[in-house]
Amino acid sequence: MKKKAILIFSLVMTLGCVSNIERKENLGFVRNAHSMAYNALESKVYLFAGASEEEVVSDLWVLDSKNWRRVDTKIQPEPRTFASMVYDIQNNRLILFGGSKVLFGIKPDSNNLLNDTWQFKNNKWEKLITKNSPIPRAEASMVYDQDRETVVLFGGYHIQNNEYIKLGDTWEFRNNDWNLITNSGPSNRHGAAMAYDSEEKCIILFGGSTIDKQYGESKGETWKWDGKEWKKTTNIGPAGIFNASMAYDEERKEFIRFGGWNGTTRINETWRLSGNNWDKLKTNKSPNPRNHSNMIYDQKNGRMVLFGGHDGENVFGDIWEFRNYEWNKIMETSPIRRIENGH
Repeated sequence: MKKKAILIFSLVMTLGCVSNIERKENLGFVRNAHSMAYNALESKVYLFAGASEEEVVSDLWVLDSKNWRRVDTKIQPEPRTFASMVYDIQNNRLILFGGSKVLFGIKPDSNNLLNDTWQFKNNKWEKLITKNSPIPRAEASMVYDQDRETVVLFGGYHIQNNEYIKLGDTWEFRNNDWNLITNSGPSNRHGAAMAYDSEEKCIILFGGSTIDKQYGESKGETWKWDGKEWKKTTNIGPAGIFNASMAYDEERKEFIRFGGWNGTTRINETWRLSGNNWDKLKTNKSPNPRNHSNMIYDQKNGRMVLFGGHDGENVFGDIWEFRNYEWNKIMETSPIRRIENGH
């Protein structure tokens, strides 16, 4: 009887630990400059860090259908915004790189930028020690190349002598180490939209904030990365956009891009890239104009999922899905006015 009681107690304790790993949260929250990635093996959407209406945070959440659940871990990366995060399907893990300790900050400070690399696997974070690493940066573009089984990172911004330095280097993360691949390709920029085309087995990059502040040297250029070199496409793209959200629809074999900053204001336009042609989609309703949001493709449910962002004054926490060329709000969280505290 005593052994049976001990076994039951151990089972209860184990179940208790599992419930703490992913505690269900029904309350919504607001977030901008966060990172999102889709775990294709488990059909889960993960969200990490970013900034709430008042502070930079380091929490991890998972989205099941319409509800967020907080993932509790003993160890986690420090709070950050504009970090780069992807899902590495070969190793069934999230890979996180860099970011900034602040959202905007009072003035440039190189100490705010990070270049650490983390993995989230088996419900725990682990900091990876690498021989090489890109310099500290934020707002870099990063995707997972499924065909070549490697993480690809491009650009971002660095801070040196109290000045923002835009970057144009391309790196790969493979076998737990970073390797610089090239400094050639798109001009130096940060906040570019980038996603992987599983049909053509290439990476597509659009826009971003360039040195001449035209959000693309041709005010709307599109680039392709084939694993060896960057090639600029010949299509006539839409106006250049900074900090837009973009993902690849694997069922329809096309890219969907939403929102961003056009150099003057935040927008809520929805664009499609099919083949080499961009076209603006007309929808019956749409999320509010915003940037610093994030969007992924939910393969299991055949939809885009967009969360958060801000409009300059308010931080959003609503969840939208884009399916059959229409937007539908699946979770309502009232926007909260951002507190101007230099976070």
